[in-house]
Amino acid sequence: MESNKITQNQYFFIICASLIGVGILSLPADLCNAAQQNGWISVIISTSYPIFIVITASIIDNKTNHASYLVISNKIYGKVLTYIFTLIFFSYFLTILSGVTSGYANVLMETITLFLHPIYIIIPTLILIIYASLHGLKTVGRICEFYFYITLPLLILSFVLIGRGTFINVSPLKFSFDIIKATPDTFYAFSGCEICYFIISKITNKSNTKKAGIIAVLLISLIYLINVFMVIYNLGWELTSKLEVPLLYLIQTIEVPIISNFLSIVMFLWSFIVFKCILTYQYTCSDIISNLFKIDYKKANFVLFAIALIYIYFMIPEYKRRELIGFLMPCFVVFSFLWALITTILVSIKFRGVKNEVS
Repeated sequence: MESNKITQNQYFFIICASLIGVGILSLPADLCNAAQQNGWISVIISTSYPIFIVITASIIDNKTNHASYLVISNKIYGKVLTYIFTLIFFSYFLTILSGVTSGYANVLMETITLFLHPIYIIIPTLILIIYASLHGLKTVGRICEFYFYITLPLLILSFVLIGRGTFINVSPLKFSFDIIKATPDTFYAFSGCEICYFIISKITNKSNTKKAGIIAVLLISLIYLINVFMVIYNLGWELTSKLEVPLLYLIQTIEVPIISNFLSIVMFLWSFIVFKCILTYQYTCSDIISNLFKIDYKKANFVLFAIALIYIYFMIPEYKRRELIGFLMPCFVVFSFLWALITTILVSIKFRGVKNEVS
């Protein structure tokens, strides 16, 4: 189907969208709790994980002559293991979708919609996501590209405060085990780009998918690094570690002439970032349901709506969301890493030098 084909540029923007959710708001606090003023270094180290994911996705895609995920998995693991692994991936993406949606609602309730019940945020958000997802992967790619350009200035907004901070807040620079201990927190923030295994075969111009994936990861990693560094640089690690969403706290200190409520504008633009992030997982989860259970893709979107709504319910309030994600995400990341490593090895052996083996 033409609606399920994307360009290499759209693949780039989808990977970017999948990597930025509400996690960027709280990441500085998580890193400072473990690594204090050197928490930003953990972001640099953690970049290795999403780079590993996009590289292995490209290797698998090239070795198997651009076959779909299910075709590759069935040939390597058989139907039973493929069914199990795909359900785990589905649960992984569903957890991120639900976590980002509930986190978004929780942040809004703490900032600009103090008296609004979260259900009035969650249901309209999911309806909009479903409407966009129904039009296929091509539309998802176009939306991710369009909103990326709109929201890019917002992602580096903390640069405005560069004159207010001090290098004392990020000193002394020292490498310690604490930096390594903080790294998993960034792994979880970077989680989700595994959707590349499910969409890379749908790229029309496959000249350099590896390069597109790596550049997307490096760009988002740079955005994470800038924001984490600037939060610590301006607030210091002690205050940062005590705040739930330190990035928003920092943005609230920005005064803009004429505009009385700058935070509301920021949250409006931030909604676009959250929207495209959720959209990437909405499509992927619906596509998995459609292919795994042989039902129409559009119907799969509505099935997912019901499942996600129940899942999201258990992630409100924020402390429940953090507990659930804190428990599940390490398991999913380990599974994803092992699946990628083993599949890349098996594909390299099975399809070595073979052309058009898989169709």
